[in-house]
Amino acid sequence: MGMLDSMFGGGTKLTMTLDTPQASAGGVVGGKITLQGGKKPLKLTELTVKLLFVSVHSREGQSLPDIKTEILLTQTVAAGEDLAPEAVKNFAFRFTVPHGTETSAHNVSYTVMAAADIPGVKDPSDSKELKVVDASDDEFRLLPIEEIFSRYAGLRSQQEHEVEEALNDLFIACYSEGSQLMEIEPYLSHLMAQGTINVRRAALTAWANLVDNRVKPQHLQTLYAVANVPGLDQATFDQVIVAACKFAEEGAYQLVQQLAQAGDAHIRREVASGLRFHSADKFNGKRELLIALTQDPDPQVRAAAIGGFSSYRDDQQIMHGVANQADRDPSAEVQAACMSTLAFAHHYGMGELTLAVFDKHVANPNREVKKEIASSLHCLPKEAFQRIWGLASRLIADQDEEVRRAMAFQFCNLEELPQLLPLAQQAAQQDPSAEVRYECIGSMAVMMRPEQAAQLYGQLLTQDGSSDMAWAVLNGLRRHAEHPAAKKMLTQLTQSHYEGVADAARDALTR
Repeated sequence: MGMLDSMFGGGTKLTMTLDTPQASAGGVVGGKITLQGGKKPLKLTELTVKLLFVSVHSREGQSLPDIKTEILLTQTVAAGEDLAPEAVKNFAFRFTVPHGTETSAHNVSYTVMAAADIPGVKDPSDSKELKVVDASDDEFRLLPIEEIFSRYAGLRSQQEHEVEEALNDLFIACYSEGSQLMEIEPYLSHLMAQGTINVRRAALTAWANLVDNRVKPQHLQTLYAVANVPGLDQATFDQVIVAACKFAEEGAYQLVQQLAQAGDAHIRREVASGLRFHSADKFNGKRELLIALTQDPDPQVRAAAIGGFSSYRDDQQIMHGVANQADRDPSAEVQAACMSTLAFAHHYGMGELTLAVFDKHVANPNREVKKEIASSLHCLPKEAFQRIWGLASRLIADQDEEVRRAMAFQFCNLEELPQLLPLAQQAAQQDPSAEVRYECIGSMAVMMRPEQAAQLYGQLLTQDGSSDMAWAVLNGLRRHAEHPAAKKMLTQLTQSHYEGVADAARDALTR
């Protein structure tokens, strides 16, 4: 510090930081100011932040340019505060860049200036350049809170259902605009603490979606505070688990670990599910957590954990472990989860493993396991057609009607394997269950040419004018709704005396 600063500054010091290096017109700029006291007690008269605009334009015939400066805004951050010797005080500020502000350019610049008015000493100050860009180019854009309230007016409503609706709308918006909506975070925290049970839960759900991938220490503190509220209802605590899983890689891993070891199986199950659907695909510790949960005494927890391995289909050790668990776990729910998780392993060179497991378990005595294999056949590569044929033929001939019906429905997802059409046709003609037959009729259209399907459906409707047949034909025609032959039949179905069929046919034509 120079001699003049020592004489007039009294040791005071001010530093300023901006949360982001750029902003856009109508967006929020935030920052922090640290003010250090001097060698004796002082009084802070006023602490201000200003936004300075400078433009430089050359003047024809003039050697000196035209320089324009303007203070676009002034904000008082603090006033009338005592400043003890050597004391350090921190202040936060936020302001909105005025609408209509020009973007920065080689001759246009903006400076954020902070200054403290302290009688008797040289006023300490600091400044930072701010780049102003178009809103579409502003990756750090923050909407002012009043603009957010204007968009989601129900947030301030006195009617609980209107607040909930607004929070749900905000929750959805956070998927695409979360970074711009962060100014509403403190208000959501307030609702989480002060709202009704339903509002607190909806606010927590929206808040977790807003903060996800932008977690700071204060957000973790907020989550821990909610998690420790005495007597928290189960539905709200489930949302705490969702939030914890979302934030696991951003500081909440320890909380997730604790929840995964809870005495309540419901909590452990929600953790396993949250790790699958709400956490990052992979983060340090996730793999180990899921492995531990696959050994849980509760079969629903184990099944949810197996589902969580969908992020690790490229991990040979994990996939072979899933295959082994399918053989040794007594729970049908767990076995079915293993089938689902293995369905895409062929993308990582483990197709034979999947097919071997499916071949073995297509004879599984548990219905749900076979139904899961049926729903997974469309995931397998076309190159495995012979194996798929074998699986489909066994499933469509299974003694359990529900298994056959599941396979009949799944024909609609096998349009890339028209060679399976004879299996569907045979079941449509010969299966002892009318429901299976109608399911096949509706599904097999994807494996047929549009005109072929339309001709067949015309014949079937002539032979069987029942409501079930009408729905089966309608479901099949939907697969070829753009083809003239299918459109013609759908138009005829709009005149059906079955009101639901007629309405559905009209809907299919307008899509």
